[in-house]
Amino acid sequence: MPKPTRHEMLTLALGVLPHPPTEVEVLSEDGGAFPLRIIEQEGDLLHAFAPRQQVRRELHLLARVTDERRGRYEVEFEIDETYFHSGAEALVHAAVSGVRHRKMRRSAPRVPVTERTNARVLFCRTLPRHHTIDVRLSDVSTTGIGFTSVTELAAGDLLVVTVTLSGKPVDVETRVVRVDPAPYGRFRIGGEITELSEIDRRLIAEMAMRTPEAGSEAERGSGSAAGASLTR
Repeated sequence: MPKPTRHEMLTLALGVLPHPPTEVEVLSEDGGAFPLRIIEQEGDLLHAFAPRQQVRRELHLLARVTDERRGRYEVEFEIDETYFHSGAEALVHAAVSGVRHRKMRRSAPRVPVTERTNARVLFCRTLPRHHTIDVRLSDVSTTGIGFTSVTELAAGDLLVVTVTLSGKPVDVETRVVRVDPAPYGRFRIGGEITELSEIDRRLIAEMAMRTPEAGSEAERGSGSAAGASLTR
């Protein structure tokens, strides 16, 4: 399948973004979040204002938006060019580099896991892209994952967590949906899986079927995290 053109990606984004002028909060691959004030469309680009010290050429930004009719989406931007506007703001020309539907997933049986591993940042309010953090896994299902860490994350942060499944390391793209304090200065983190191959999804489902005593995410009541309940 050919890669969508800039124009096609922009058309998809305009279908879920509020009509310009509008403002959306974005996560930066350099770490942090800020408002992106979109003022107009010109050709295949969006023109917007952003904090001058937080933008640069080729910077990737991620916005999470909700459309009443079409549901929840993630829109990724890449800054094409920046121009001085004022001491505080820059005018940016941004292309849309990705649009993804954030599907609501049903709860699924979980597999208890006790493993130290690492998570790599894609987008985060406090850390730059590719920064790695140490985590201890607690469980995984076909739709969610749970772990603890001394690093405090925020809902909406996007990570790639390495999980060992049947002796094979698997990279699981995960969006943080819940963060709770835990003993000894740690945090319990629940995430929903946003990217996982069908083969690995089936493998997790088969592992869950062999551990029925673990129960399902829905049975865990107050431990749930936006539909992805996880062991703490």
